[in-house]
Amino acid sequence: MTMSRFLSQRRPDGDTVLVCFHHAGGGTALFRGWQENLGPEIAVWPVLLPGRERRIREPRFTDPALLVKDLAEELGPILDRPHAFFGHSMGALIAHRLTALRQQRRERLPSALFVSACASPRSPVHRSAGLLTDDELIAWLGNLGGLPGELLQHPDWLRLTLPVIRDDLELCRPCPEQISSVVTCPIHVFGATGDRLATEAELRGWHDLTEAYGTLELFTGDHFYVKRQPVDLFLLLRTLLRERPQQT
Repeated sequence: MTMSRFLSQRRPDGDTVLVCFHHAGGGTALFRGWQENLGPEIAVWPVLLPGRERRIREPRFTDPALLVKDLAEELGPILDRPHAFFGHSMGALIAHRLTALRQQRRERLPSALFVSACASPRSPVHRSAGLLTDDELIAWLGNLGGLPGELLQHPDWLRLTLPVIRDDLELCRPCPEQISSVVTCPIHVFGATGDRLATEAELRGWHDLTEAYGTLELFTGDHFYVKRQPVDLFLLLRTLLRERPQQT
């Protein structure tokens, strides 16, 4: 099987592949424990963007169109089997944009698009961080719950992470093409009751971007509710992934 820079060299095998996209400033650590919780029939493949973890020395993307084009080329050869996309926060926008590009190219689509803790691309919440100072960026993210608690408790780590967060937030700028991109696969939306970055109304906006159908599920917690690895989330994912066969 063709390897990809975006995926680990050791990937589990399963009946269905769940390709996972992490949040701004994050990495594959977000999905630690997912394989064990989802079971052997689902292969969890976390995507790692450059500029972090084992790819720390690689230049980061700031142009979402270039990133998604690169992802499409790198992941294309391995997406000819049953698969679904899961994206958390920034990762939701990337997953949707990749789905739209593959649909435009008439390539195989995911059986479902799972978007988590992210307002619809049509929401005004998405903004550029280019004009914010470091202190303003920290305050803005902290007030909205957009930073993991462990970073707020370690300001030295936070300062080192800020350039990554700043570049990643540039990837959250939806372009007109994405705002108008309606996909034909289902969109299932997950969020948290205490998430101020993605309110229930902003989450529901995703359902305007599918010609199929969608669901909305709210969990207890904040923007990083997935770090608690709620049992209900994994149960729901397993159920939805079995719901209907992958379309060709």
